[in-house]
Amino acid sequence: MEEVNNGAYFLGKVTNVVLFGSMLKPEIERLSDVDLAVELAPKEEDFDRARARNYQRVEELAAQGHRFRNFLDQEGCWYWEVFRFLKGRSRVIALADYAVEKTFVLTAPHRFLMGQPEQIAVQHPAARPMPTARKRRPSDCPF
Repeated sequence: MEEVNNGAYFLGKVTNVVLFGSMLKPEIERLSDVDLAVELAPKEEDFDRARARNYQRVEELAAQGHRFRNFLDQEGCWYWEVFRFLKGRSRVIALADYAVEKTFVLTAPHRFLMGQPEQIAVQHPAARPMPTARKRRPSDCPF
């Protein structure tokens, strides 16, 4: 994470890292993987400059023979580059996107390794109105 955040090559930075899952359960004897949720953000604060740097990186990678599957692959190049580097082809590390999986991660046993700990707001189920009996159409109704 330090290499990503301090290195000049990567266009993104790691803002949150949360350990969750079986690593935090003492009753588990044999661990299968290390579950980490990471949140990434662009290093460049200005959206237009960040996008221009991303397009420049896309062109560099395309010149080296990298093929992008679609437009979204190109737009998220900075993100996927950092995500793949953190994963490092490891079969043991299971990475999740913290921004997407936040509700799940925060309800499971977890520990923040980087970033500010957060709490999720408890959502109470909305009171649903009682179903009412459907009214029938009058027999003389034309439709």
